[in-house]
Amino acid sequence: MIKNKNLFYFLLALVLLRPSLNIIGHQEITIHSSLPSFNINAIIGGLVFLVVLTFFLLNVREIKSTPLFGLILIFIGLSVLSVFYSINSSESMREAVRIITIFLLYFLTYNLIQDEKDWNLLLKFILISYIFPGLVAFGQFALGMGLPDEFGGFNRVYGTFDHPNPFAFYTFFILGIIIALILSQKKEVAFKLNKRKLWILASPLIFLLFATYTRSALACLIIFVLVLGLLKYRRILLGGLVLFLITYFLSSVFQERLWELFTLDPYGSIVWRLRLWEQMMPISLWQPWFGYGAGTFNSLVEYYRGFQWGSLEAHNDYLKIFVENGIIGLLSYISIILGLLFYLFRIFKKSIEDNKTLALSILIISISLFIISFFDNILRTTALQWNFWILLGGWLKISKLKPRLI
Repeated sequence: MIKNKNLFYFLLALVLLRPSLNIIGHQEITIHSSLPSFNINAIIGGLVFLVVLTFFLLNVREIKSTPLFGLILIFIGLSVLSVFYSINSSESMREAVRIITIFLLYFLTYNLIQDEKDWNLLLKFILISYIFPGLVAFGQFALGMGLPDEFGGFNRVYGTFDHPNPFAFYTFFILGIIIALILSQKKEVAFKLNKRKLWILASPLIFLLFATYTRSALACLIIFVLVLGLLKYRRILLGGLVLFLITYFLSSVFQERLWELFTLDPYGSIVWRLRLWEQMMPISLWQPWFGYGAGTFNSLVEYYRGFQWGSLEAHNDYLKIFVENGIIGLLSYISIILGLLFYLFRIFKKSIEDNKTLALSILIISISLFIISFFDNILRTTALQWNFWILLGGWLKISKLKPRLI
């Protein structure tokens, strides 16, 4: 068992600060015109990469027992390998480092959690990490300073993130944890507040999630509420239905965003995504086995489509991985997902009493994000991926340490 409290506090600091840094982290900094520009997130990411890589190399014997170790190592290896045949080696190197960092943080968390006290502290820091982004989002809503939607002519809040979509997914992630803690009555994590007060705290997150107007994040919430309601909590299902109907009839923007899904507005983002996927599939089949290199999807879209057709992002993690890492990389990534869901489902089946609700909630949050990855850039949302995999590392470890409690 690895013991290093300083490293654990370093991990907590990352959990707390990373979601708040996007507001300044993407600002390009140039020291001299002859030198390449960089940003704060790249510096932080690089430093974290060095720390977690050092930890990994020094403790690889202990880390080998971490769930999913082999599957993750294969996917990391394929990402690193792609640097050597990539059409854009520098982009592939950056993406490989980003992917490695995400999964090494998972290894780090699993091997640093020592007891339930550590787990509860980690959960608290994950919840607190939303306070500043949430306050910024409320400020944007109050002042009408959100991101103007290019299709609908309305503003969308985005907090400290660089776009409403990643902020919406992080909001769903935190909201799902809060609802799980409320239903499982884990007051030692939820700041010793009763259910009513916790629901009051959760309400602003529900509001902000709707204020992003991100349909895929709302779909995550619908999946979460639907599964949780059908399996155990009928009141949650009823409350979710009432909230949906109230929002639908009171918000014309929400109506427009919803109907675009069914009418397939030719000028809407749904049709734009379908066209992008249709155009990129033949290109992906030119390099079907190992792809064009990690992080190269945007470069390919820019070359074949240009900027005039909008965003270069895939809005489909599985297509992105298929294009960049080929069918081998895609199968590797899917194997990680299936392996993770197997562990989470096994924990749920073995759980007892209120901890069964927390186990079920973490399972549904994971399934929701993996499903919506077919329609958005979940894997590209670094702040979410860091804290999501850190949460999973802690949950898998505490489930192993305290089987009688779950």
